[in-house]
Amino acid sequence: RPFFIDPGTQPDGEEYNAYNRRRWGSDGWTYSLPGKREGTKFRNWKVWPNTLLASRLIHRAGVEGGWQLQHKAKGRVFELIYEEGKNASDLAVLAALANEL
Repeated sequence: RPFFIDPGTQPDGEEYNAYNRRRWGSDGWTYSLPGKREGTKFRNWKVWPNTLLASRLIHRAGVEGGWQLQHKAKGRVFELIYEEGKNASDLAVLAALANEL
């Protein structure tokens, strides 16, 4: 079921550092993210996205293609955000991902 990570995030997402300063005072909390131990580098995280549309896409992938496609969609959303510096709040970015899947 689609959800927000943070319902207070602007509809178009927010610049990464501005969001972290507003919400927590800095991005220091990200230095110990569990994903770093699993190999996620978070090297190009530019935007804190509003996750509603991305969550809907991930859900729809599961409806259309089962858990395998849903898992792939989730992984690609993470790559878009953390590694490619894309904004997962942007409908054009998500439409391109839907076509890719």
